[in-house]
Amino acid sequence: MSITKILAEKDVDSGEKLTNVAVIVSAARKAYGNEDAEVASPKVSTTNGSMSFIHLDDDSKVSLLQAEVARVKSQAVEYVEHTEGADLNRKIEELIAINGMFTNIDAGTKFAYI
Repeated sequence: MSITKILAEKDVDSGEKLTNVAVIVSAARKAYGNEDAEVASPKVSTTNGSMSFIHLDDDSKVSLLQAEVARVKSQAVEYVEHTEGADLNRKIEELIAINGMFTNIDAGTKFAYI
């Protein structure tokens, strides 16, 4: 199943969606060759200010990843259109493997009081 389809599933909770996406990301990183590389968690804008992606709740992560997967697709398509001989799926694999949101899906902070 694709990342887009996993994130769009209606009857699956956000935590399970993230777990399922993490499996795909892990495979992409292994194929790309950077499964052991540390990729920093990016700062993202929220309604309450900017914070690191790893500090978001699961629902917020899913919401941002839905937009991010569309951005990755767009970026890959544009690259392939301008680069003769480029492989679309290989470019998507690369963009996922180096993306700070996708590589930090399972990282997170558990807040004791809030």
